[in-house]
Amino acid sequence: MLDQHQPGVAATTDMYGRYIFPDDAEDIKAHRFFKSVPWDTLQNTAPPFVPHIDSLEDTHYFDESEPLDDRIESVAEKPGLTDEEVRFILREFRPSIQNVAIRMIHAPYDSGALRSRDLEIDSVSTFLDEEKELLKRFMREYGRRVPKRPRDIILRDDNMKGTAMEVRKQSAFMGYEWHSARKKAY
Repeated sequence: MLDQHQPGVAATTDMYGRYIFPDDAEDIKAHRFFKSVPWDTLQNTAPPFVPHIDSLEDTHYFDESEPLDDRIESVAEKPGLTDEEVRFILREFRPSIQNVAIRMIHAPYDSGALRSRDLEIDSVSTFLDEEKELLKRFMREYGRRVPKRPRDIILRDDNMKGTAMEVRKQSAFMGYEWHSARKKAY
């Protein structure tokens, strides 16, 4: 097993720029947490839980879940596109498509509004299927999401938020210590 920080070892990256090290999968499989996993026959074993799905409503909440938006107040919100910028980006499409895109991205959306906008786009019979898909992608790419409030009640309180975050930052990794992997003697 090679040390990932060993000098002279070239760090390779995949097509997304993530680092790849030799024997990464073997290191994970050898970890004591995964000791009891039968890696050679894993693809043949039955999963411990198989959900029973009867309709699309059963997966309703899975499709629309969005990550919490942890906003940092010092980072400026990216400004929205102007009408001229939208028209330039969509210059190859009809003006009616451009007008709908402008209207859709001006108002911030949450998952409910996004769903209703998708239904609104699908209900327009004059749009081609490609144009409908383009509008949906465009809205998700350039539209603005409504900022979600923190789930933590303490972080919602403007007076306590700063103090709570400072305490949490100071004590986040208290008691944890990183140890390098032990070299195995073969």
